[in-house]
Amino acid sequence: MDHKDQTINKIKNTMINESFEYNRKGAFCNFCSRKKNPHPDFDEPLIVRDLKLNNKNLSICINCHHEMLEQSNGDKNIFDKILSNKYNLIYLLRKTGVL
Repeated sequence: MDHKDQTINKIKNTMINESFEYNRKGAFCNFCSRKKNPHPDFDEPLIVRDLKLNNKNLSICINCHHEMLEQSNGDKNIFDKILSNKYNLIYLLRKTGVL
C-alpha cells in the first residue's frame, strides 16, 4: 500500500466514524445552504450530521463533510480548522449582505 492509499483509507475511516442522519425532515447544511439532496438518483432529504462549533449547534451535509475531509487529508486538527474557517467566512459574508 502506498502513501496515497493510506490517506484514502484514513479518510474513509473518518467518514465511517461519523454518524449521519438520513431522512431528517427539514435538513439543512450550514456550510453550503443546501436543503435538498443534490444526487439526482435519490429523492430523499439531505443527509446531515450535527456538530458543535464555536458554541453553536450546526448541521453539515455528507457532501461538505467529505469535501473538507479530503482537503484535510483525514487530519482531525486540519479538518476542524477548515470547518471553523469556512463557517467564519460564511458568517462574515452573510453579515455584510454578500450571501
